Amino acid sequence: MFELLTNASLSEKDFNEKVEFIIDGFIAKRMITMVYADGGNGKSWLALALARYCARTMFHVFYLDFDNPLGVLKERNVNEMLIQSCTNLHYVQRSKSPLPPGELLRQLAEDAVANRYDNIFFVIDSLRDFTDVNNDPRVAVTLSHLKDIREAGGTILILHHSNKDGRNYQGSNNIRNSVDNMYRLQKRELSQQVGVHLEVKKERAAISDQAFDICPQTLALTPVNLVEAMATEADVSFVSSIKDALMQHGQMNKTDLLNKAGFAKDDKTARARLEKYDGVYWTSHKKHTRIIYQSI
Repeated sequence: MFELLTNASLSEKDFNEKVEFIIDGFIAKRMITMVYADGGNGKSWLALALARYCARTMFHVFYLDFDNPLGVLKERNVNEMLIQSCTNLHYVQRSKSPLPPGELLRQLAEDAVANRYDNIFFVIDSLRDFTDVNNDPRVAVTLSHLKDIREAGGTILILHHSNKDGRNYQGSNNIRNSVDNMYRLQKRELSQQVGVHLEVKKERAAISDQAFDICPQTLALTPVNLVEAMATEADVSFVSSIKDALMQHGQMNKTDLLNKAGFAKDDKTARARLEKYDGVYWTSHKKHTRIIYQSI
């Protein structure tokens, strides 16, 4: 027994491994990342775009989809954008799977030896199709299988559903305890494409809030500045007015700029927005006792 434990003990060389990212600050390699949201907010679009991105950066991808019917996949053009164009991507859908989802994960976990799954990206769509998310023991078993896959080098993305108010995920606390990184996803209403904002809810790696635009026609994934991502319609209107004023009149102090843009100099909301977008759409510098603004 002691020999068994000795052979299984960590050594100094085991600590040479550094956290690597597929996308900086977002998807960490050899970790389990969960994204949760209510239906219709863009979880699957994000997962499809990530699958395409990984397949084109030399990862092998296994998309395990036990949620979406074939008709929906056809509408999203998955056959052309992923299956035909990415030979290193394998899309496993419920109708073609030789095993139930739980058994499929168990078999993958049994094969998880050494670095068997190194440079493989797994998508689990969605968690409630692989286990009873409200049953603590069953969730523990499912996440244990995923941990085995992770320890064999696999990078895992789990899609999951939120509860009724959308603030938390559905189900057992074992889910939170077992995943490495967790995001809450929200749809960005002002996006021209499929826009998503991801807020960090748990981190074991140096991840941060993210925002992306996803093109439904190509699955192109475009990072978006977080300040822009959280803009409201009122913010967009304000930015447009300020940019127009700077374009027409050049450099101006704060009072003149607000006046030219149609805002009162003592408008606290306008002043706050002017500061909020400083460095994003315009820059400012101090000249004597006044702050001067100019376009970027």
